[in-house]
Amino acid sequence: MINATAILTPYPANSMSNADKKSLAIKSITGEQTISAIANDYKVSRKFVNNQKQKILGAVNEAFDEKADGDKVLYQIPVTKNWLKQCVISFALDCRSSFRGIIKSMCNLFDFKFSLGSVCNIIQSVIPIAKNINENQDLSNIKLCAQDEMFQHNQPVLTGVDIPSLYCYLLSLNEQRDGDTWAIHLLDLQKQGFNPERVFADDGSGLRAGHQYVFPNTPCDADHFHISKDLMDLRRYFRNRLKSSISHRILMESKMNELADMARAMKQEKKVAQAKKEEIKFRYLSGSIDTLISWIEHDVFNMAGYNPDIRRELFDFIVAEFKKLEKIHKHRIRAIRVKLKNHRDLLLAFADVLNDKFAHIAKESSLTLETIWVMCELQRCKQSGDSYAIRSLPLQFQLGEQYDVVEDAVIAAMNTTEKTSSMVENLNSRISSYFFLRKEIGNDYLQLLQLYLNHSPFLRSDDPKRRKKSPTEILTNKPHDHWLELLGFKRFKRAA
Repeated sequence: MINATAILTPYPANSMSNADKKSLAIKSITGEQTISAIANDYKVSRKFVNNQKQKILGAVNEAFDEKADGDKVLYQIPVTKNWLKQCVISFALDCRSSFRGIIKSMCNLFDFKFSLGSVCNIIQSVIPIAKNINENQDLSNIKLCAQDEMFQHNQPVLTGVDIPSLYCYLLSLNEQRDGDTWAIHLLDLQKQGFNPERVFADDGSGLRAGHQYVFPNTPCDADHFHISKDLMDLRRYFRNRLKSSISHRILMESKMNELADMARAMKQEKKVAQAKKEEIKFRYLSGSIDTLISWIEHDVFNMAGYNPDIRRELFDFIVAEFKKLEKIHKHRIRAIRVKLKNHRDLLLAFADVLNDKFAHIAKESSLTLETIWVMCELQRCKQSGDSYAIRSLPLQFQLGEQYDVVEDAVIAAMNTTEKTSSMVENLNSRISSYFFLRKEIGNDYLQLLQLYLNHSPFLRSDDPKRRKKSPTEILTNKPHDHWLELLGFKRFKRAA
């Protein structure tokens, strides 16, 4: 006869909750109790305890298995034609890929074949949208900008960028770079509200002629980057000439010492004397040029320094010294000297801008302009250094509680005063990577590139105001949609 009670009583393992099973398995892993003791406590078999233990160990191994993790499906993407078009445009702009590189990537990653014509058509299809956005952007906020010219297979590409935001307002391929070409582009920009307060540029004649025609009352200051590069090249050239003259003198002396014949030795001695004369000349030229360039870089062009009158006086002295050196050796020195002389006022225009800002600070703080310039000169010293501590004592005694306020105002004025077109050079370096893979590039593609550069957030920047913001967002102080969404696409987003 079958016991009814035994039939109705469930086996403990079947009625055990998942929490109890987990607790049981953890105890078996940690070794707090033996398998037999755990089985007795929970009224289950030792086989059941071992099965739970293996389940937990299997789950742990799976969690840390690299192969299993790599094959795990994270999320599904609905692949549509529009999504593939986004990939093509993203590869072209985000990855700077060539069109044939895009074709290979699409085939390798998505098993989808594109023809070269299809890739071109996809790029061309969004260009009118990009052009419309570029031409309707309000440029009235641009006050400080830089302009330049770069070349793509001997064709000039005119570029312009807003210095604070790095917004690219001009990116155009042209057959010429004369004054008329620049003037036409600047007049078109003027219709978008472009009216800068100051412009920085090199000494390109066409650029300056076009600017003078459209903005006759707007200063176009000379860029310090190019003249500083020319000065560094000049210094390096004469340093190398000095080294060459020393090597030549040593060679002549060694040849003379090897000669046993007196007649030939006397002839060689004349060559040695001439080599020594050349060495003395280039030692003097190299040393003098090093000193003059050091003065012009650290005492004239340095933002922290003297007032405009002293800078001009020192600038004229340096130019006069270059003229003296020019009489000894005209090559290269004359070209630099003439360029410095002709561009003196443009190169020192930043000092006049500083002077106006300092005059305003002096008026607000009831101090003399000379005192503000002394504060500016003090900024040449590191604030954590002994020189700063010693040289700041007279100013601290004179200004008292005003000292920190005045110093902060002077530093702010210096930080907001520009003297180079380095931002447009930065833009040119970013653009050049897009030109590298293409022999021919038209204005249509540049319109798309311009929109991409202006609406892509900076991944990193020394300026915290620029981090994770696009140039357009910085310029307008307003958020905008992703650049792919501006082109009419709907981006894929994972479910929360």
